[in-house]
Amino acid sequence: MFEQIKKLSLQSLVYGVGHIMARLITFLLLPLYTNVFTTEEYGVVSLAYAFIGFALILFRYGTDTALMKFYIDSDGKDKNAYFSSIWSLQLLTSLVFSGALILSAPFLTPLLLGSTDPFILKMIAIIIALDVLWNIPVLILRAEERPSMFVGMNLSNVIATIVFNIYFVIFLGLGIDGVFYGNIVASSLMNIIAIPILWNRLKIKYCSKEVLKKVFNFSLPFVPAGLFTMIMELADRYLLEWLVGTSAVGIYSAGYKLGMFGLLMVMGFNMGWTPFFLKKGKEKDAKELFSRVTCYFLGMFGFVAIFLTLTMDDLVQLRIGNYSFFGEAFWSSTEIVPIILLAYFFFGFYVLQMPAVYMPELTKWVPVYRAMGAAANVLFNIYFIPKYGVLGAAWSTMAAYAIMSITVYLISHKHYTIPFRWRGISFPIVAMIGAMALQGSALVEIVYLLSYVVLWFFIVADAKEKQALLNKLK
Repeated sequence: MFEQIKKLSLQSLVYGVGHIMARLITFLLLPLYTNVFTTEEYGVVSLAYAFIGFALILFRYGTDTALMKFYIDSDGKDKNAYFSSIWSLQLLTSLVFSGALILSAPFLTPLLLGSTDPFILKMIAIIIALDVLWNIPVLILRAEERPSMFVGMNLSNVIATIVFNIYFVIFLGLGIDGVFYGNIVASSLMNIIAIPILWNRLKIKYCSKEVLKKVFNFSLPFVPAGLFTMIMELADRYLLEWLVGTSAVGIYSAGYKLGMFGLLMVMGFNMGWTPFFLKKGKEKDAKELFSRVTCYFLGMFGFVAIFLTLTMDDLVQLRIGNYSFFGEAFWSSTEIVPIILLAYFFFGFYVLQMPAVYMPELTKWVPVYRAMGAAANVLFNIYFIPKYGVLGAAWSTMAAYAIMSITVYLISHKHYTIPFRWRGISFPIVAMIGAMALQGSALVEIVYLLSYVVLWFFIVADAKEKQALLNKLK
C-alpha cells in the first residue's frame, strides 16, 4: 500500500510541476506588479487575469476534457481525427468569440475590469484566443505521457511571460498596458514553439462532423461545472470591485496570490490523484488506501500552510536593494493569507472525496456541488464584504469551500463509504487556526511548527504507520 502511495506522489509531482508553473506566473510577477503599480492599477490587472480564467472556460466549452479522453482511447488515424477536428473548431470559435469581445469592448470594459480603457479588453481577447490554441498541443503531450516536453512547454511559457512583462513594463515604461503586450508576445511565441507538435498531428482532411458531434455530446456537460468553479474562484474579486472599489481588489488579489500555494498543492496532487483512484478504485483495499492518502495529504498541507502563515509577513517585507518583495502599499494583504490557505484545505478535502463520486457513478452531482459552493460564495460575499471588506471576502471564500466539501461527504458517503480518519482531518484545521492567532518570536514559531509534526505522529498516525516510521529511523 505504501508503494502505491509513493507512485501516486511521483505522478502528481511530474504533471503537477507543469500545472504549477502556469499558475506561478502571476505569483512570480508580484514583486514587479506591487512595486510598480498602485493598488488600483494592480486591481485592474487582477480583474483582467480573473476574466481570462473565466473566459477560457467558455472558449474551450469542455473540448479540452474531450480531447484528453478520446485521444487516449483512440488509435492511429482516429487520434488525428479528434486532434484535427478539435483544434480546427477551436481556431474558428476563438476567432468568433474574440471578435465579439473586441467589438463590445467599449461597453464591457468598465463592467469587467473597472477601467475606462477599452484597448485593455481588446488585448485580453487576443491573449485568450492565443492561449486556447497553444494549450491544445500541450494537452497532447500529457495524453502521450511525455512529461519532459510537457514540463518544458510550461516552463517556456513562464520564462517568456516574465521576460516580456519586465521588458514592456519596466524598460518601455508602458504601465499596465505592458502586462498585456507581454502576454500577447509570450502566447504568440508559445504557438510558434507548438508548431512541431501540430505538424505531424494536424490533418484537416480528417476533420469530420461525426467526430465533432461525439465531442460536443461529451464536452458540453462539463461547462456548467467549470463555470461554477470559476465563480467560486472569481466572484469575490468582482464583488469587491462593485461593493468597495478597484483598489480593494488590488490588495485582496495580492494576498490571494500568496495563498495560492494551497491551490497549487491541491491541483498538483489532483493531476496524479484522478487517474490513481480510477485505477485502484475496484481493488479490495481501495477504501483504506484512499483514507490513508487523505490523512497524509491533508497532514502535509497543514504543515505547509502553517509554515506560510508564520513566515508570510517576513517574506513580503524582505528587502532587495531599494525594493521589498511586495510594495509597501500591499503589505496589509498578508492578513487574508491564512484564511485563503484554510479555504484550499477544504478544497483539498473535496478533491480527496472524488472516489466516492466517481466509483458509484455519481458524477451528475458534481455540477450541483460546484453550484452550491458558488451560490454560497456569492451570498456570503454580498453580506460580508460591505461589513468587513477584504477580510469578509476571504472568510466567505473559506466558508463556501467548507460547505462544498461537507455537502459532498453527506451525499456520497451513503453510496461509497471511505473510512476517513477524522482526527487526521480535524487536527490540521485546529493547528492552522492556532497559527493565525500565534504571536511571538521566531523561536516560538519554530517550536510551534515542529510541535505540529510531533503531535501529528502521536495523535493522527496509527500503529502500523508509527511502526513503519520507527523502522526507517533504526
